[in-house]
Amino acid sequence: MSSRHIRTAVVSAIVALTAVTATACTATASAAPDGASQETAHWSYEGATGPEHWASLSEDYAACGTGRAQSPVDLDEDAAVETGTPVAVHYRPVTAEVVNNGHTVQANVSAGSSIVVDGTTYRLRQFHFHLPSEHTEDGEHAAMEMHFVHEDDQGDVAVLAVLMKAAKGHSAFTDLWKHLPAEEGGQSHLTRPIDLTRFLPRDRDQYRYEGSLTTPPCTEGVKWTVLDHEVRVTPARSPRTGSCSRRPTVPSSRATAVSSTTSTADRWARGTADRRAGARSRAAGSGPRQRSRPDTMGP
Repeated sequence: MSSRHIRTAVVSAIVALTAVTATACTATASAAPDGASQETAHWSYEGATGPEHWASLSEDYAACGTGRAQSPVDLDEDAAVETGTPVAVHYRPVTAEVVNNGHTVQANVSAGSSIVVDGTTYRLRQFHFHLPSEHTEDGEHAAMEMHFVHEDDQGDVAVLAVLMKAAKGHSAFTDLWKHLPAEEGGQSHLTRPIDLTRFLPRDRDQYRYEGSLTTPPCTEGVKWTVLDHEVRVTPARSPRTGSCSRRPTVPSSRATAVSSTTSTADRWARGTADRRAGARSRAAGSGPRQRSRPDTMGP
């Protein structure tokens, strides 16, 4: 597995994409992988209301300090146990309502996408970003992390996490960045369907474990799947530097490594999208449209 190195200058340039409040990225940084936005007490990523103090801010946040299966964790390849039950991903093009909630930018998506974890279907509700990554691999952060948050019929949560590395040039995220609200409370509408599979690596090797929400109330019982291979993300110009939106990792040896390959359905969906895009471009007289996908750029 490749090392995750944060390039400070590049990470600073990406800050606007997460649209979090400018703060120092210290050991008390945190983020919102769960989508739980009904806080009963104010919390933040640093200082007196940072992760070290979450449990004392409200009785509702007690699990943040006393929980036995908290997230995020360090993904240790040597400690992982091999298993042959990869999570199946069934994503369709979606529209979304995007909001900057002051902690991160969250896109609440239209219905129709899901993942299957151990035979249970979890429907996609939203996705959002963290900077740098919340999960680490062998102690090292990726530049960013994207979380796809799902729920089953009982309201149980499953999160699919994608690690992201900064790279110059066009990436699958380039168009998305144009629509992210930069100020707290800002909103935008993604009315043109976006293909979420473009944000995933083709190689679906993954870590799986049961953990928690990484923001208050830190509820446990969350099914986590972290894809091992990184995707590329293009830096964006931003006047803000030093921002951070992650909770520190907690000690754990719960992660299991899962080997997976792109399914026939995924390959068919990608091929169909490419054919349609090419047809639209040819109709406009400009020839087939070339686009960069994270899976073609390597981890």
